[in-house]
Formats: sequence, C-alpha cells, structure tokens
Amino acid sequence: MSPNSFIKLQTNRDGVATLSYRILDGPEKVPVVYIDEKGFLVSGSLIGTSTIEVISQEPFGINQTIIVAVKVSPVSYLRISVSPVLHTQNKEILTALPLGMTLTFTVHFHDNSGETFHAHNSVLNFATNRDDFVQIGKGTTNNTCIIRTVNVGLTLLAVWDMEHTGLSDYVPLPVQQVISPELTETVVVGDVLCLSTVLISPDGLSGTWSSSANNILQVDPKTGVAVARDSGAVTLYYEIAGLLKTYKEVWISTPQRIVATYVSGIPTNFQGITASKVIVVTGERTTNLRGECSPVQVETIVELHPETLISCQLQFNQEVFDFPAYDIFTTEPGFDASLGQYTCSIMMHRLTDKQLKHLSMRKTALMVTASLQDSHFSGEQISAEVPFNPGLYADQTEIILSNHYMSSEVKIFGAMEILENLEIKSGSPAVVAFVKEKSYGLPSFVTYTISISDPMVLSQRSSSTTLTISSPMTDQSITLPVTMVYMTDRRGPGQQGASLFQHFLDSYQVMFFTLFALLAGTAIMIIVYHAVFSPKEHNTHPAFTPRTSPSHSPNSFVALPPIPFSTLPHNRKTSPPSRLWSPDYASH
Repeated sequence: MSPNSFIKLQTNRDGVATLSYRILDGPEKVPVVYIDEKGFLVSGSLIGTSTIEVISQEPFGINQTIIVAVKVSPVSYLRISVSPVLHTQNKEILTALPLGMTLTFTVHFHDNSGETFHAHNSVLNFATNRDDFVQIGKGTTNNTCIIRTVNVGLTLLAVWDMEHTGLSDYVPLPVQQVISPELTETVVVGDVLCLSTVLISPDGLSGTWSSSANNILQVDPKTGVAVARDSGAVTLYYEIAGLLKTYKEVWISTPQRIVATYVSGIPTNFQGITASKVIVVTGERTTNLRGECSPVQVETIVELHPETLISCQLQFNQEVFDFPAYDIFTTEPGFDASLGQYTCSIMMHRLTDKQLKHLSMRKTALMVTASLQDSHFSGEQISAEVPFNPGLYADQTEIILSNHYMSSEVKIFGAMEILENLEIKSGSPAVVAFVKEKSYGLPSFVTYTISISDPMVLSQRSSSTTLTISSPMTDQSITLPVTMVYMTDRRGPGQQGASLFQHFLDSYQVMFFTLFALLAGTAIMIIVYHAVFSPKEHNTHPAFTPRTSPSHSPNSFVALPPIPFSTLPHNRKTSPPSRLWSPDYASH
C-alpha cells in the first residue's frame, strides 16, 4: 500500500463465518496500518511493514486463521497496460493499434523493488495531444481510461498524478489500418479485392467480414473476397465476436475508361470448341485484382461471378456484309482470377455456305468493345481489333475428270496467312495436284490444277478418290470427292465424233439440265401422240371400230416416231380381220 491509502479486506468466507482482524505489531512498534469499523485496511503516513491476523469463526465450530503481511511504501513509477489482448497469425507483433477499436488502458503502480501496489492514494489525470485520431474517456476505476481509435495517425497519451511531482508517464498511440491491401490507388467499379488481416481469435480462428453497403461492395463473410459493383463510399468491417471490431473505409469510383486488348497478331480460328479471348480491364491499371489471393479466395471469386458486371459488344470494323456480327459470333464475359482480368470469349457459329463464301472473299476484322452492365458509363471505351479466319472455302464441291478432260481447276479462298501454308493430299496416285496461281489481293485465293497422272490408270473403267486440302495453322480441312470417268467415243474419231456425255462432264449443272430437257421432250411427244391419234369421243367405241392393217393405210403413222411394240395396246396386236357393226349409242 502507498501511504494514506485504504483497501477493503475481503475473504471467501464473508457472510458465512464471523471474521475478526488484529494487528500483530509488538508494543515497541507503531503499526503502519489499522482497520476501521467498516473493515477497511487503512495506511498512515509512516513507511514500514505490519502483520494482520484474520480469524474466521465457522458455524460448525472450527476456527481458521490467516496471517497477512502489509507493506507500506511510496510509489516509484507507473506502468500502463492495454486490453483486450490481441492475437495475431504466426505471433506477429503489431506496430500500431487497429483502426476502429475500443481499448481499455490500466495504470499500474510499482515501488522501487518492482512490487505492484494493491492500494494507493494517487488521483490520476489522462490526456492526449490529438483528439482527431483517438477519443478518450474515464474508465470504471481511478486508474483506467477508455480510448477509441477513429483515424490513422500518431497520438501521445499522458498520465500523471498532480499531488506527486514526477509521478507521470507518456505512451505513444500509433493508429493504423490492419486490413490489407492498403488501397493507395483508386478503387474502381470492377475491382476484385482479396482482403486479409493478421488478427485472429484466441482460438486461432478468423473473424467475419461485412460491408456497410453490399450493393456497392459485395463481401464474402468467410474469405474476405470483395467485388466493387457500384460507385460510392463504403465501410469494410472485420469482427471477432466479443473481442474486437476494426474497419476500413473505401471509396469506389466509376472508371474513366474500359480497355479491351487482343494479345495475338495471328488471325484467330473461332471454329471448334476453343474460344478466343479478349482481355478487358476497367480503370487505369493493368489488372482489376487487388491484394494477394489465397487458393480459397480464388475459388470464392468464381462463386461471386464478377463477370456479370461487364458486357461485350461485337461488330465488324467495315460494313462489307449484309449481316451483323452477332449472326456469326457469340460472346460471353468472364473473369480470370489468376490474372485479375476480365475476358470476352468469342466463338463462331456453324457457318452456312453463303456466309462462309462472303467471309472468305472479304477482309475485315472483328471489333470487340466492353462496357459496364446497368451503368451510365460515359468514359472512354477502347476496342480491340481481332483479325479472324472464317475458314477455307472452295469454289467447287466435287471434281470430275475423264480420259477426254484430264484436268480441272479449283480455287481455295481464305486469309493470306492461311493460304501460304496449305497442304494438299490426294487419296490416289492417279490424281495429282499442283499450285497454278496465288492471289493475295481481295479476295485472297490459291488456284490448284487437278489432273490425272496417266490416262491408262483408268483401264476403261471409272473410279473415285478424294482430295484433302488442310491448314496446319488452324487445323481446318476441305475434302473434295474426285470422280474419274472412262469415256467411249461411239461416233468415230475426230472433233465431230465426241460423245454427248463428254459435254455433260463439262458441268454437272448442264448434265441435269439436259436430262430434264430429254424427259420433258419425251413427255410432250407422248401427249401429242395421244391427243392427235386417239379415237374421238363422238365416233363409235374403239372396241367396235374396224382395224386396218398398216398396208391399207400407209400414211397413218408416218409422222410418229417409232414406238416399241411392247407399248402398243393389246387389242391392236390381236384384232380380228372381220368388221363388227353396232348401232350408235351416242344418242342414248
């Protein structure tokens, strides 16, 4: 005890047993303490040591006695402690007080030997040199004060006893944010934050994350992953229940620009299951990921779907087609958590022959632009120009060769870079192909000459094979059927002896047209024959008309073409020579 102080004596038998106290100092000594009528142990102005005997008279007849030594000495120095005790990961030492915490500071008194006082008569004063960094208030006892950290900065706490000169202490109170990352640069809509802190519970568990406005900054409560979904001011909280609650204020702004970038210079093959990607970043940085993400946080980013913030628009850089880009391509936004960048994945529909022909014969690029969903974005939008390869297009679907037409040509249209590295393979050694012409203008194409290596390979019979034209750059190929026909000249040698079928081989469209003309002519001839030479309806019935042999009517069938005998009616082949007459039934 310090001089002129007092303390209430208490035991675990108060209210149960009868307690009595007695000072055991001898007659030659003056006691330094005494016990008043209320049970308080009071020290005087003298320095020294006394002994107190505490006797407990138990109701069951047993008395207990405790001897307590009481030391009275002056206070030599002060010591200040803080609560609650903060626990950190890997027992890291905190260099500052967490922002937003409420802490209790307790002053401890010590004598010159380091012993702690249980009672003292000092009246303490507390003060700080800054009231904008911390807020201070009186505690529950004389030797305590309450401090709440409200801003980042350094404050000095002073504690002193006005009645005892020199009995004072000064404690620096640095205040810092303990939530990472520091976010020194502006946070924009679209940023993804991986929040972290070293503060943990006494059991080693992490606290809970929350946001003051989840529509502005969406926060996962377990992992601390946050997605900036709208502009505005928001406060992030990290709380360990019953121990502490710290916060971090974040201002989210609308990005001034959205940049789409295509990283490859090779024309993209959009066909197939592999999509081509354009990188999209909102704001001035090269990535939208802030902080270091743990594997668990990376998985959480996927679950929060930050890609729903952006939309991707497509258009051709030149209006050379009569159809929009969305008829050819589909696009889907995404977010690459490993790179911290948004993406626009582009895939091509299955093209019709007409679309493939138009795309192959024009050179244009695909413009990809990204914007924020449901936002009045007025900043700069930088589009990415994506060159693409629609694929290879052949001007023929099949090739027909013969011993009279031993070669043919086929044009392959496509991008210039693709045409330079085409590979052509024949399925038979009887058919060979070589490049006749290359054109790298608009459109770009390669002309191949396809021919029969030796007419004797036909051996007077027809055969077929395939011709495969492929691109090792895009893994695309075109397979053309090749038909080899052996033609027989039935009209003799020379220019005029060429068979009619040889002309059919010039073009399969001509073959179909000629066949259709022959069928139509035959049909017309049959119709005319039946219309001119069939019996009239007002004459006698054909069954009773006398038949005349061809010798009696030599001119009856002169104008008709020869008709096979099998097509004549059966009654004309077996009609009897006698004539039958019957009355005219027309009037009936």
